[in-house]
Amino acid sequence: MSHRRPRAVLLPAALASVSALALGVMAFAQEAPRPRPSVNLYGNAGLIDMPSAEMMPDGQMTLSWSKFDGMSRRQFNFQILPRLSGTLRYSTIDNWGRPDDPDYDLWDRSFDFRLQILEDKPGWQPSLALGFRDFLGTGVYSGEYLVASKRVVPSVTVTGGVGWGRFAGVNGFKNPFCAISNGMCARDEDYGEGGKPAFGRFFRGEDAALFGGVEWRTPYDGLTLKAEYSSDAYTREQSGPNAHFDRKSPFNFGAEYNITEGITVGGYYMYGDALGFNIALSGNPNKPLTPQDLGVGPIPTTARPDDAPMGEGWQNDPAKRTRLSDALAKAMDVEGIRLERITFKGSVVDVVIQNRRYNQQPRAIGRATRVLQVGMPANVKTFNVTLIADGLETTTVTIDRAEYESQISRWDAGQSSWDTVGLAGAWDDPAGYPVWTRPNLYPSVDWTVLPQPYLVLLTPGEPIRVGLNLDANVTLRLSQGASFNIGVSQPLFGTYDDPGDSDSTLPHVRSNTSRYYSGKNPRLTNLTGDYVFKLNENTYGQVSAGYLERQFAGIYSEVLWKPVDQSWGLGADLAYVKQRQWDAPLGLTDYDVVTGFGSAYWETGWYGMQVELDAGRYLAGDWGGTLTVTREFPNGWAVGAYATLTDVTAEDYGEGSFDKGVMITIPFRWTVPFETDARNSIQLTSISRDGGAQLDVANHLWDTVKEFDRQHMKWNWGSYWQ
Repeated sequence: MSHRRPRAVLLPAALASVSALALGVMAFAQEAPRPRPSVNLYGNAGLIDMPSAEMMPDGQMTLSWSKFDGMSRRQFNFQILPRLSGTLRYSTIDNWGRPDDPDYDLWDRSFDFRLQILEDKPGWQPSLALGFRDFLGTGVYSGEYLVASKRVVPSVTVTGGVGWGRFAGVNGFKNPFCAISNGMCARDEDYGEGGKPAFGRFFRGEDAALFGGVEWRTPYDGLTLKAEYSSDAYTREQSGPNAHFDRKSPFNFGAEYNITEGITVGGYYMYGDALGFNIALSGNPNKPLTPQDLGVGPIPTTARPDDAPMGEGWQNDPAKRTRLSDALAKAMDVEGIRLERITFKGSVVDVVIQNRRYNQQPRAIGRATRVLQVGMPANVKTFNVTLIADGLETTTVTIDRAEYESQISRWDAGQSSWDTVGLAGAWDDPAGYPVWTRPNLYPSVDWTVLPQPYLVLLTPGEPIRVGLNLDANVTLRLSQGASFNIGVSQPLFGTYDDPGDSDSTLPHVRSNTSRYYSGKNPRLTNLTGDYVFKLNENTYGQVSAGYLERQFAGIYSEVLWKPVDQSWGLGADLAYVKQRQWDAPLGLTDYDVVTGFGSAYWETGWYGMQVELDAGRYLAGDWGGTLTVTREFPNGWAVGAYATLTDVTAEDYGEGSFDKGVMITIPFRWTVPFETDARNSIQLTSISRDGGAQLDVANHLWDTVKEFDRQHMKWNWGSYWQ
């Protein structure tokens, strides 16, 4: 489910049409609101087949499918940062042909990124972007470009650019970089297994060429017309023995219609020979699909009266403490919060709670604080609220009651409350103080049933597969830290037939993944005994044993050091596992391995970017490291990319050269009009290979505790009063 300069003399030629049309009409472009850019047939912001210099709104995600004359492309585009976007693409080209198989159809994956150098501003300044197509892939679509776009009137945007590689196929001119080095005139077309960065190809080749076009958003609401001049020759697509595409013209024409805010369809006349189609589905983590203000509001609260009795006698009466605690527990149950323990320390009370409803932790803290404010006797001056996650006591939030009362009706209550609360790693010592513990708390049973979509790309029998499972998980908790967990997955659609054994030369630790998802019978995904604990206020640990994931069983241990006030953490894990049989729920094979990693985690504080580096031994016995970069949004959305390099050679690894992929986490709260803390994850991976494979263990400690640190709390503190 994250994952960079041509010569300036070329720019005036590429922008000539923009400058001519822009004359005298800049005032209109200054005032009109900017619509979201349209998507081209490569999944990027652009014209039809050619790119533009525009950028999507920050965080925008777009899934698109385009097709013309035997060429189809499926794309995921993510606006990584306001000026940086990336596109993951999986393409099928019919009748590609090759000497040993004239009927061969090519399945190809590629990755693009684009960096916007300038933004379109009032006056003469256009937007300017530098782009790299098929930066990671086989190189079938490889090309670089410098492109400019200008909105010349509110409804018209003009684009012009210069390109290399696939962008220099027709009507080119000598590559200016050849004047710097003769080596720049040669472009390497041997891409091997693909999947490697193509630094040696950038801006190379004998020719460069110009491209451009115009986009008109018509007065008819939602309808856009486009025309472009394409510099792509499509030479290879026309050379297969059975190819029937005939590029007759460099001009493309099209019309697109925006059905709703997130759905656009388009039709095109391509290269004087073919009809094309495109559909794009788009959404933004910052724009939920459903209203976010439904549900029951918090209980009203007021400050203590000036003449409130301040007696402390109730604290010495066990019966009164119990009645009070029981009442508070019932009130918090209504709020979706489970009160597990209260420690009475004179004018201070410590409460331990579990958030069972809210997607944002500060909202649970705020609801609990309201209950304490209403229910606690007036002599209590400080509330310490500790949050539990998956059995771990994570963070203690200290609330000064007098400060809280002064903020209740203030316009700046959000910021003021954040400035006056304290945060620390949870580490309670109740010795000598009376403690109320919720009766009959353990053993307890929790369960969830959630739809789990998955997307598998470039499987051995087809280029893409979309499926849906119904996943049920049950937790029997014996104590706060000890539990038994079982997970069962029922395929609903998109199921596999058994493809047979992999031909990988490495141990088949992941290349047989399709076998573990084949068939329509329910699958045991995990069956484990788990124990989580804390060594001190900043150090967490866990041990798990059993069927850890779909493909491996064994013993897993992990430790994490992560102070609440620190933006980084260190972890280590170690496991001994045996591979499970794909066709027997409890059966094991003879393959076993010791695997483990040292990990470093860093929350950069910059646009929610997080970095994780793992180094150690993988499931196939190979050694290496994995870099994961994730952008997380305050509401729980996350998009990440990872890449793994190990001592397995590209040849032994096979297609793709090394392991990489994209992960997406979607909070259910974004899609439904009620409170829930449930989340769903989707992985966009290339074909499953064995090199660089890690255990897929649920509830890694970092994922469990990170949202309870200062940075995450601050992000979401606006929900404290909701």
